[in-house]
Amino acid sequence: MAEDALPTLQILYQDDNIVAVSKPSGMLVHRSEEAPDRVVVLQTLAAQLGTYVYPVQRLDRGTSGVLIFGLSSKDAGKLQKSLTAETARKEYVTLVRWPQEQHPLDDHWECTRPLRNSAGEPRPARSEFQVVEHFGRFALVRARIYTGRFRQIRRHLNHCARHVIGDTSHGKGRVNQEFRDRYGLDRLFLHAHRVAFEHPVDEHPMAVVDPLPRELLDVLAALRERRDAQTA
Repeated sequence: MAEDALPTLQILYQDDNIVAVSKPSGMLVHRSEEAPDRVVVLQTLAAQLGTYVYPVQRLDRGTSGVLIFGLSSKDAGKLQKSLTAETARKEYVTLVRWPQEQHPLDDHWECTRPLRNSAGEPRPARSEFQVVEHFGRFALVRARIYTGRFRQIRRHLNHCARHVIGDTSHGKGRVNQEFRDRYGLDRLFLHAHRVAFEHPVDEHPMAVVDPLPRELLDVLAALRERRDAQTA
């Protein structure tokens, strides 16, 4: 694809050291051996800014939301330390399958199940979940991760039998099909909503927020309308 045909990424924050963008669902962060010619965030942003950017975070291809880069290798190193510090917060919003027998007191829970890496080795992992809104068989959930394992939120929710809607790897196919047919959702309902951390250079506390994209807001509006009609 020619550079002039590259999409324009929404910039959420930028200064002399870092830049944060809204990553679209379906876009890889950087090129891989499996997809060497795919349009990716790293090269797209570099072309958009006219300068190389240094990746620090990872977001799955299907996940949208806040993605932060360093504008130099030194800034990226400091940013990595800020984002992995105990004071940092990484918050996601997701729509999950919700077992009907769950008690309201189960609306807040943690999962600390170790997750295996690509070599098959179990690695410590911790995720925290809080229900924001119920929709009968489904629930809108705020997730916070304390570790950064591969597909951590999706794998932990799968372990809890509260699968992420639209997850074709760890979710439920019949439920995903229901959301495609009824609500037109053809993506993963997982969004990196807020990242709070200390600025890597001046160390002041800051937060970058990316509101839910329109296609996810439309699904929630339809779910609310359906729920309210059933309880009227």
